[in-house]
Amino acid sequence: MKGVLWNFLGTYTSRYSDYKGYWLFGFLVSDLPELRFDLLAVTDTRGDTALGIAATRAIEKFAEQVDKAGLPLSQVGKASLVIARLSELVHKTINGRVCRGFMVVFQAHAVMDNGRRFSAEKTVFVAPHNAAVEFKSSGYGAP
Repeated sequence: MKGVLWNFLGTYTSRYSDYKGYWLFGFLVSDLPELRFDLLAVTDTRGDTALGIAATRAIEKFAEQVDKAGLPLSQVGKASLVIARLSELVHKTINGRVCRGFMVVFQAHAVMDNGRRFSAEKTVFVAPHNAAVEFKSSGYGAP
């Protein structure tokens, strides 16, 4: 399960997590104190918003990683994702331009049906969405 959580975080925070062709987390970081998602939820009801996509993508990507590891999802008693923005403003270079943003911590937790607990954490830089700096995904069509 430890490997599942690491792979989940890597996949979830990748460029492939997008919203309208841009990296998903840039749409969330400005209003992000902390988000919590139940990774075993059947669906999320927040709709086609950036927040809804973030929740749905987390549920889907977690299930994919559990499946790839050959584990039955039924062996996972609880699983959650916490996304928290650190308060200090940071400057980093994105596509050759210096941008202001935040370090964001992604923490994945799982409790197996036998009581064993696992966790993994990844911290990434996230700047607020800015179409003038970001590249749109080549696979995304009209806005």
